[in-house]
Parts: sequence; structure tokens; C-alpha cells
Amino acid sequence: MLWILVVMAAIASLVAALVVAGLLTPRDHVVARAVQLPVTPQLVWTTIRDVAHYDAWRTELEMSELVDTDQAQTRWRETSTGGSIAFGITVDEPPTRMTARILDEDLPFTGEWTWQIIATHDGARVTITERGSVGNPVFRFIGAYVMGHTKSIDAYLTSLSAHLGHAGAVVSDAMP
Repeated sequence: MLWILVVMAAIASLVAALVVAGLLTPRDHVVARAVQLPVTPQLVWTTIRDVAHYDAWRTELEMSELVDTDQAQTRWRETSTGGSIAFGITVDEPPTRMTARILDEDLPFTGEWTWQIIATHDGARVTITERGSVGNPVFRFIGAYVMGHTKSIDAYLTSLSAHLGHAGAVVSDAMP
């Protein structure tokens, strides 16, 4: 019986430590990552703007589909093993800049991504900046210190590079 109390106390202590650590972690974050690709900026733009076909090249997605097509703003839903998230484009400046925000309001996080495509002498530099907010302190701690805020951006840029024929392109920090 004593060992059950010890285990329960240990679990309660761990949860309390995660909550306290999460409360000490900033709610909001800004991260940016970039990749240099030897392709035209127009090819990059066409690929990233075709949100309905992300599942054809983004390995972490099971499905990507347009939703609420009667809206002025392009909206889509991405589905993966972790669930689904709806997005909407808020800035659409072809062929250099796009911003999309999370539309779902029942998630433990919210935020937006801004894609910036800059022509370079040998192709295009693609930068994604994430501005996010995580309300739940446990998720905040895990996102900041276990998973890392750049995990999704890195996966996206790695898949984009491979899709455009340049697997192995180096994704790097690009803090604004």
C-alpha cells in the first residue's frame, strides 16, 4: 500500500513540476527557419500556394483539403496522425509572401506562419516565421523544451526541399 502512495506522490510531483516549468515558459514565441534552394522563386511559390495538394509531398500529412470554399480567404484543413487543423490565408502577395493562421479555436495553441521567398543569385531562399502562443502550461513546456518550436517548420522545409528535387538541403536558423 505504501508503494502505491509513493508512486502517486511521484506522479503528482512530476505533473506539478511540469505545470510550474510551463508557467515559467513564455506563452508567446517567434521562431524562423530558412532553406536555400537552387530553383526559381516562382516554382517555390506555386508549390507552397497549392495548399490542397500538400499531402502529395509533405510526409507527415495524411490529407490536405480545401474547406469553406465560399470564403474570400483560402482555407484548408490538414490531417495527420496527430489530428486535424484548419488554416486560412491572411496575406497573399504572389510570388514572395504568404501568411496563414490557425482557424481552430479549440486547440491548446494558436498562431501563424509567414512564408517569405527571396530570389538569390542561385535560386530562392525560403524563410518560414512562426508566431505562436501556447496557453496550456504543460503543452507550453513540452513545445519549448521537448519537441522544440521549430519541429514543424523543419519538417515542412525538409519535405519542400525533397519535393523540389533537393533532398538534403540544409535548414537553418533565420531569426528576424
